[in-house]
Amino acid sequence: MPRLLLTALLSCLTLLALAQQPVYSLKDGAFRENGVVMKLQAGQAFRLEGPLTLNDGSVINPSGILVKKDGTRQLLPNGQAVNMQGVVVNLRDDMQSAQSIEQRNRAVAGGRGEAQITGLPANPVSAATVQQLQVLERRVALLQQLTDRLADRTAQAVGTAPGGAALDEQLRSLGSPR
Repeated sequence: MPRLLLTALLSCLTLLALAQQPVYSLKDGAFRENGVVMKLQAGQAFRLEGPLTLNDGSVINPSGILVKKDGTRQLLPNGQAVNMQGVVVNLRDDMQSAQSIEQRNRAVAGGRGEAQITGLPANPVSAATVQQLQVLERRVALLQQLTDRLADRTAQAVGTAPGGAALDEQLRSLGSPR
């Protein structure tokens, strides 16, 4: 009698623990786990009994061999899945549905499952700093224009000077900083 009571208690605790774990729905496709290929359809997993043709024309066989449309063959690794588009993905991460991802986020993060950033000031840069940055931008633009004009004048002067072509070639070999 005590043995029967203990068995019943352990069974109830196991069922309670399983009931508390969230069930995540998966996208359609197939996966290989412990050498067994399972078909995923409407969130349910069934053992793959025959070849499954995917949307891209690839075929996954019960042995785990994925034959692509171009004829290439690949053994689906354990823990990997192939989605209906024929892409080999990680079963645990990439085959979860959007609803399942939301459910998991809620379970892990609590609340709505959305990340919120708090504590940042509404305007982290003061008006004075913005004005100083605008003045600096105008000065940099003016400096760039002056640099371009100086380069033009130098090119004209070097072009007419004796030995200017050799100097010009040396400058070009150094490369432009822009």
